[in-house]
Amino acid sequence: MRILYVSGVIPYPPHGGVLQRNYNLLRELKRHGAAVHLLAFHHPNELPHGAPLEHSKRELGAFCEAVEYGELWPKKSRFHLLAALGLAAFSRDPFAVRAHYSRWLERRIRELCATGKFDLVHLDTVSFAPYAHLTGGIPVVCAHQNVESQLFERRAAHERGWLQRRYVARQARLLHRLERETCGQYATNIVVSEDDARTLREVCPEARTSVIANGVDTEYFAPRAGGTEPVIIFTGSMRMFANSDAVRWFLEEIWPGVKAQVPNARFIAIGRQPSAFAAEFAALDKSVEVPGFVDDVRPWVARAAVYVVPMRVGGGTRLKVLDAMAQGKAIVSTTLGAEGIDIAAGEHYACADEPRDFTAAIVRLLGDVAGRERLARAARDRAEQKYSWTSLGRKLHQAYAQAALDTRAPKATHAVEPA
Repeated sequence: MRILYVSGVIPYPPHGGVLQRNYNLLRELKRHGAAVHLLAFHHPNELPHGAPLEHSKRELGAFCEAVEYGELWPKKSRFHLLAALGLAAFSRDPFAVRAHYSRWLERRIRELCATGKFDLVHLDTVSFAPYAHLTGGIPVVCAHQNVESQLFERRAAHERGWLQRRYVARQARLLHRLERETCGQYATNIVVSEDDARTLREVCPEARTSVIANGVDTEYFAPRAGGTEPVIIFTGSMRMFANSDAVRWFLEEIWPGVKAQVPNARFIAIGRQPSAFAAEFAALDKSVEVPGFVDDVRPWVARAAVYVVPMRVGGGTRLKVLDAMAQGKAIVSTTLGAEGIDIAAGEHYACADEPRDFTAAIVRLLGDVAGRERLARAARDRAEQKYSWTSLGRKLHQAYAQAALDTRAPKATHAVEPA
């Protein structure tokens, strides 16, 4: 099978989230005999020009028969980003649609599909909807890391400023309309959980869905010695609102109670671009560390007795949870943090949605070695049984094969022009 794979970001290096998911799925598609031509947008703030960019092409070239990168126009400068945000405030298009407009991508999709050599086009976000009709009748699948309208609805509820709340709520409405109008046209919509499949079908009843869960490399993320000290850890890029909100909520509402009961406890929040709030908090509280991005998170996680997922905003499934499960960690998470993952509260993790309950669960586990080990073993076993990338890659290849038989052609949408 020959696949044109269109990604909003270069999936390398595979440090968490969509990068980790796409990197591993591309690797598995190669193992199942698929030939992939990758078109991806370059984010220079994530992957610098020069040697790092060229290295990514070599690494991804091991899985893909061709790799091409394009420029994302809002990333050119701060002026371009502000222009994109400003235009989106008055546009009928969601910000993400306008931000992903590219004459390069439009031209390359047309040219490559005209060759007749592709069986399927994979669009890795609903924000690529305006490109779906350019494939010349080749079946199109759309992947959803989250149901974006739901994600933005949840985020709006936790934005602190009224202007931010209004902006994000409007984006949620625009994304809801985009999903409703376009998701029924795809051969299938790839989602990461049954929860997301149900949510997407509520938005667009005509949408076909295929569940390909997030996964974890259980050999790379393996249990290590450590975790005997009262160390609590969170991992996740804090440039993402959901993660920065989680850390802020933890520090403001949960950490004081933990410290009061376990005075020698320490908290580590690892992730790219720490928020100003987290950095300032750590400067005042020496028992809190905010080291930012680290090349290898595993030694840090090994130090921790408890892994926390205090998420109040989000969608899809959290790869951080799967990574922690594979590393054999006792996890305390909100219901939303564990959403979409086949784990049971009390058996594979401790669930707490209120600050008092979250505090109590952490304190209890810090003082209960046997309880920590029981949760850790159960979590590791579940990661091995259900979330290996090998089995998920096989399921994706099967979903592609079924979708390639589809005869529907996505309809044209209005053109989206940049500033």
